[in-house]
This record gives sequence, C-alpha cells and structure tokens, in this order.
Amino acid sequence: MPQCIVIADEITGGSSVGSMLEKNGNSVCSLMNARGLKDEKTANFDCLVYSTNSRNLTAQQSYQMVFSAAKLLKSKEVKLYAKRIDPAMRGNTCAETEALLDALGDSDRVAIVVPAFPALHRTNVGGYILVDGKPLQKSLAGLEDLYPAESGRVADLFTEKFQYKAEALHLKEYLKGTENLAARIKALAEDGVRAIVLDCTSQEDINLIADAVVLSKIKFLAVDPGPFTATLARKVMRTKSVATAASGAKIFGIVGGVNPLIAAQVEMLKLEEKVNVVTIHNLELLEDQQHRNAEINRVVDEISTKFDNYTISFAVSDNMELNNQISVEYKELLMKTNRTPTEALEIISTAYGQIVQKVLEKRPDIQALYTKGAEYTVAVYRELKSMGLKVLGQVLPLTAYGELIDGDMAGLKCVTSASSATDTNTIVDSIQYIKRKLAI
Repeated sequence: MPQCIVIADEITGGSSVGSMLEKNGNSVCSLMNARGLKDEKTANFDCLVYSTNSRNLTAQQSYQMVFSAAKLLKSKEVKLYAKRIDPAMRGNTCAETEALLDALGDSDRVAIVVPAFPALHRTNVGGYILVDGKPLQKSLAGLEDLYPAESGRVADLFTEKFQYKAEALHLKEYLKGTENLAARIKALAEDGVRAIVLDCTSQEDINLIADAVVLSKIKFLAVDPGPFTATLARKVMRTKSVATAASGAKIFGIVGGVNPLIAAQVEMLKLEEKVNVVTIHNLELLEDQQHRNAEINRVVDEISTKFDNYTISFAVSDNMELNNQISVEYKELLMKTNRTPTEALEIISTAYGQIVQKVLEKRPDIQALYTKGAEYTVAVYRELKSMGLKVLGQVLPLTAYGELIDGDMAGLKCVTSASSATDTNTIVDSIQYIKRKLAI
C-alpha cells in the first residue's frame, strides 16, 4: 500500500506533483481512472496520485468524487495525505479539502494550506496570491484562469467558504523560528481549527513550515500545488535518523568570477538560506606568498570554525560586482607585479582550490561541494587530485550534479555551475537539489 496519497482535481497538475515526489526517490503512480484505485498493480508504489478531473464540476459534485476516492484509499499504512490545489485557486478548493478531511474521519486532523509555488514565482503574502510580485488578478495567469478566487486572498476563501473553522498565519510568525511556529500550529489545532492558511515566499519558508508541522505532532492534511507536499514527503516517508542526517548535511561552496549576475545569485542565497558567507580578498592573493598564505588561512579558519553553527558555508570573491576601486587597484597590482591577467587568474583560482582543499581537510563532515566558474572548478579538482566528475544529473541548464571520480575526496557529491548560468536562483536551486539528493 502506498505511503503517500495525493488527490488532485486534474491530471496534469496531479502528474506534476508526482514528478516532484519521484525526485525524492519514491516510486509514483498517477491515475485518472477510479478503476485503478484498488488494482493490485498500484499497491506496490510508494506514492499514488489520483486525479478526479473535477475542476469544472459543481462544489457538491467535486466533494462527492473526492470523498469517495479518499474512502477507498484510506489506510493505516499511509503517512501523508495531500490535496493538490491549483496555484491560481481554480476549482472547488474548499469543498474538496472538506471532502478529504471528512473521508479520513479524524475530527482533530488539520488542513495545512500552503498555496505557493516559489519556482513558478507564485507566492502567498498576507493571505494574497502574488504572481511575479503582482496580485493574481493583475497577472497574465489571472486573466487565463477560468474561475480565479474573487479577491485573490486565500485566507478569505477559507474563512468564508470553508464549513469548518479556519485561521491564517503570516510571515511574522516565521521570524520567531520553527519551534514557535510549531507551537502556534498546535495551539490552533487544539482550539478546533481545521484549516490553517500559511504565507509562503520561498522554498526556505516551505522547509520551515514542513519542519514545524512535523514538530507539532498534529494530524494533518497537506493542501498545496505540490512543493509543500513533496517537502513533507521527504520528512515523513523516511526514518527519523535519515531525516535528521539530511537536514544537518554540511555543504560548502566556492564562488569566483567578475560578474554582477553571480553577485545577485549570492545575494539570493543569503535571502533563501541560513548561510555563512566569507569574502575572499583577491588582491591579497596577488601579493607575495606571505600575504597569499595569510588570506587563504583566514578564509579557511572562518569557514571551518563556523560550520558548527551553519550547515551551509560559502567563500566568495570580493570583486563580483565590478567595483571600480577594486578594478583600479587590480590593474595597478598587475603592473607592480609584472603579471598578465591570465597569470593573475591562475594564481587566484589556484588559491581558491587550496581553500577548498584545506576546508575539506579540516571538516571531513562536509558532504557536498558547490563550485562556480570553469577556472575555479578546474583548480579545485586539481588540488583535490581528482581527474573529474562522474555526472549523475542536471540541476539546471549549465549546472551539473555528480561525484568526484578519484583523488583525496573520491565520491564527494558536487554541483558545478558555469559563470554564464543566467538564473538568479541558480545557487539556491543547486543547494536545494543537493539537499534532496543527500536526503534520498
């Protein structure tokens, strides 16, 4: 019997959730015919996604279809029940959520509603759905919807149309940490609330909400377009020891290059993850050997010692933003030391490789490495005495995932990204990808 049951109102959305669950390493079956609900062929899948194709039906018809399917799929072996909803709130969201709660039959089960899909630039702030930062009704997505929520505020939808008690929790609650959010969720559940609508602006928010829900130990039902369900599945469909190991996995990244876009990627990383970022002063690396060694050791010490407080640490170049003053000083130093730009780049990239080698030597508990830029990646592999990368997958265009083939750190999981990777979320997405892979 599957451990995860997802009910969607149409097949394409249901299958998209299935693909997210498959990324977790689960086997997934996506059904659009009720005949398969009790078929022995579906019994051995980890996750079952059933699409009722009820989006354009009446609320009563949708309720009955979801209720009937959930009754058939209910089992003690299921660890996660989820209701897949449309990112633009099309369909009978409240009626189908009620149906799933009623079919499961637990009066204390709470629908945790996270109506956001950060990867599609759809967020929920103050209870309002935003697409690319604009209210749903002002976006092209809103114009295309058949039946968008009237106000665009999901909190209103649930407080007005949901037959049970519903409440909303906003971003201010997240600033107080996971334990506080877990306590708030538990308190609302004990007060008889059956649906909690939560703000969400990023995958980091989704991670926080999922951790809080698990920590609260309430009976819950995931209600979202897919990312929250997939995140919860990673946490509840694994043993506690595996989940703990994955959440505490240490990741180290090194980022060089002179590129404002890379700077934007690093800034996005700071916003989305709790990360220790140490700046490398490139001019120090171009001075004499004494200055170079001092700078390398400074960065190594700052990174290695703070891994006790951070699971993610990055060493980054200080001239990514093409600072004019640094540029002038850089040219003057090249003239002073009689070096060409190519020679300077070789010295700097080699130093970056030495930083990585020394950090990994001091922190053997690091489980994955991120590198940005061809010259820096080559230097890192050279210092680690590795001939290259066994490619295991693609994170994004121009960004690959794999493991070191040989050398001092053979088998170390790595993501390497080209300097020309244009998405500002490249580093963030890479870190999330690594976390998923380490968790499987």
